[in-house]
Amino acid sequence: MTLLTPKAVLEQHRVVICVGTGGIGKTTVSAAMALAAARAGRRTLVLTIDPARRLADALGIDALDNEPQRVSLPGPQSESLALHAMMLDPKRTFDGLIARFAPSTEVRRQVLENPIYQHVSGALSGSGEYAAMEKVLEMAESDDFDLVVVDTPPAQHVLEFLDSPRRLVEFLDSRLVKLLVHPAMAAGRFGAKLFQRPVQMVLQLIERVTGVGFLEDLSAFLMAIDDMSDGFKQRADRIRETLAGPDTAFILIAGPGQEPSRNARMFLDHLSEARARLRGIVVNRMHLWPGETPPSPELLNSTVPQADIDALAHALDDPAAARAAVSAASEMANQAHRDFVHTRILREHAEARRCFFSEIEEAPHDIHDLQTLSAIADALTVEDEVANR
Repeated sequence: MTLLTPKAVLEQHRVVICVGTGGIGKTTVSAAMALAAARAGRRTLVLTIDPARRLADALGIDALDNEPQRVSLPGPQSESLALHAMMLDPKRTFDGLIARFAPSTEVRRQVLENPIYQHVSGALSGSGEYAAMEKVLEMAESDDFDLVVVDTPPAQHVLEFLDSPRRLVEFLDSRLVKLLVHPAMAAGRFGAKLFQRPVQMVLQLIERVTGVGFLEDLSAFLMAIDDMSDGFKQRADRIRETLAGPDTAFILIAGPGQEPSRNARMFLDHLSEARARLRGIVVNRMHLWPGETPPSPELLNSTVPQADIDALAHALDDPAAARAAVSAASEMANQAHRDFVHTRILREHAEARRCFFSEIEEAPHDIHDLQTLSAIADALTVEDEVANR
């Protein structure tokens, strides 16, 4: 049966979204996939939504911000290759949306300077799911890139991320917003007395603490949201279309242990529920044994006759070193066998869904340079028959 390969996924899609829990090297794998695509000639952007600076570290650069930054690649053909990286700034992304949907320059200025908006957009920076999806769409629709690789934030429930466009539309259409908009418009002129008594008391208290301009700020903010809601909803629909479309692929990044494997299976259920197009599973930080299937530790121990140990001791001229070598090989087999068993069900999921399954060996140290990242990119883009063995 012919399965997809990482190389094919990177060649055939415009958006690749990497999902998974934290602590498994998801950012490193995302950066390696982007590097592999760039080396294959695709103009690639890797976008991280994780507020940590892991992507900059993995790419060996100082810092990232909300604008694409070109990554200098090593090698004689580096000038012809295009890899860019950026880190999401949710507030700046929301500011850009306001600039796009505001009906006039004056309305845009009023909203961006509005204290209510500044507080709300700043609070959204903690999660930024919708802002993230908006930035992904903006970059995917840009003529500057052939591929956008998205490093999503660590999360236990991927649906919160994927469902952000729908939740925004539901909020804008909610009865609460509709009930607030028109009273707030009048309240900006007539004060808190327009509201029912419990709300009056709260608003009057807030005004005493924050100043008399609170109701005017609230009024301006809610009116602006009402004026721009159609634009936000249309954009949210485009985001949903992009996520569900054939040009978007989801890659599950997992770890080899029992708990990471259990979390990965949970993510598979969430992706199925969201009808996301899973195109591959990458298990990072594997202990790999040479060959297709690692032997069990018992088998390894049982197949090392004393005569062979004696011969090794003679060759090394050190019996203690021979015993240590056999012990190390047994431990290596133990780790490889354990990882193989824990990830077997993920391999079966990949085969059942006709997507690729790749394993990346655990690196001896943290990834902080493009040379080491290139080795991971090589491991991801091996020949088809090896990648799907």
